[in-house]
Amino acid sequence: MLAFILIIFTLLFVTALVVIRWQWRNLKIKKREDLYVLITGCDSGFGNLLTKHLDNLGINVFAGCLTQKGGDDLRKATSNRVCIIDLDVTNQDSLHKAYEEVKSRLPDGRGLWGLVNNAGIFGQSCYVASDWLNIDDYKSVMAVNLYGTIEVTRTFLTLIRREKGRIVNTTSVSGRVAIGGAPYVCSKYAAEGFADSLRSELWKSGVSVHIIEPSGYKTNFCSGEGIRENLRKRYQALDEEKREYYGEDFVSKLTSGMDFERNMSSNLKEVIEAYTHALTARFPSARYLVGWDAKTLYRFLWSAPEWLSSFLLSRPWPTPRGVRVQHKNI
Repeated sequence: MLAFILIIFTLLFVTALVVIRWQWRNLKIKKREDLYVLITGCDSGFGNLLTKHLDNLGINVFAGCLTQKGGDDLRKATSNRVCIIDLDVTNQDSLHKAYEEVKSRLPDGRGLWGLVNNAGIFGQSCYVASDWLNIDDYKSVMAVNLYGTIEVTRTFLTLIRREKGRIVNTTSVSGRVAIGGAPYVCSKYAAEGFADSLRSELWKSGVSVHIIEPSGYKTNFCSGEGIRENLRKRYQALDEEKREYYGEDFVSKLTSGMDFERNMSSNLKEVIEAYTHALTARFPSARYLVGWDAKTLYRFLWSAPEWLSSFLLSRPWPTPRGVRVQHKNI
């Protein structure tokens, strides 16, 4: 009888905790019409969708667009709550002009409630072997994914402090598991470190820092055919010694096992919901893992012993011809 009572009590206690946590998580900020948020990388993808969603919620948005067409298309699709600003996160003059424009359009004494560092690129290094790359491949990706995030944050931090607002940085599961090509992975690992450092640094100022870590989603961020074509070109550009080492079948074997589109989710809504929660919840999370594979497969990979995760992550990479020859000669 006592055991039965303990079981019932435990079930009720756990249920109560789940309900309390759900209610706690779903408490929202009131007076959204008084919030001002800056988002980078709004020409397409997550930034574009988030701008439209926040606009529908009644939130004022400064949407940073790199191209004229991206800005014009977004302007047509949104209300006057959205202010399109020209913004190249790698250009100091562009950042300064954007800051002055945002500052001039804010009501007197107000600042930014949210800064969403969304701008990012894959570059021309996706799934390219490291010794097929040069230092410029690393610099070009870092310039946007890391240094762009740092410079935008540094530029607008004064306005964020004024509201004791929130900084939301887009990284990736590639910031936890090394998949996608070395330059991209390096930029995302570094962006995670920047966000974590910033969080503790700004804690006492009332500014909070949040990380969005999506897995693979179908946006125009990269295309399977573009990756395949880039790999072929990279192989042909190698010197004779490297081509001989990897072998002509290396690229075909690598790309044949990569069904990029099939492995990517089309449910972009769950990513937008993570951004929205980080910006509008009373009690937002520090990190948002987005996607079933991020919460299961990738979580397993970064939790598993190093030898096991390395073994599993090496499976998509074909064995170079030079390695096969060495094994035959042993």
